Amino acid sequence: MDDSIFEFQAGFCRAMGNAVRLKILHTLRERSKSVTEIMQETGYSQANVSRHLSVLRSVGVVGSERHGTAVLYSLTDPKVGEVCDLVRNVLVDHMKERSDMFK
Repeated sequence: MDDSIFEFQAGFCRAMGNAVRLKILHTLRERSKSVTEIMQETGYSQANVSRHLSVLRSVGVVGSERHGTAVLYSLTDPKVGEVCDLVRNVLVDHMKERSDMFK
């Protein structure tokens, strides 16, 4: 198997390995949104949201589309939300198991 896919996967995982970016992705699950809408939903500054959207765009997780003067951001694939859910479910199960170990 070609190592380049593993390099790409590692870059994807690095991009996904940030709580701010995960929260931004969560806000984009329902529909496309502007930076202002993302700011309002997350409580992050414009500079912070823009910086993290840039990282997510660089790995192809988020795309953008201009509508007049507004730029709307969206998930490039709905499976990204499913991946986030799956990872979160695995972590919740793991936390429950660890909690049971200490009872």
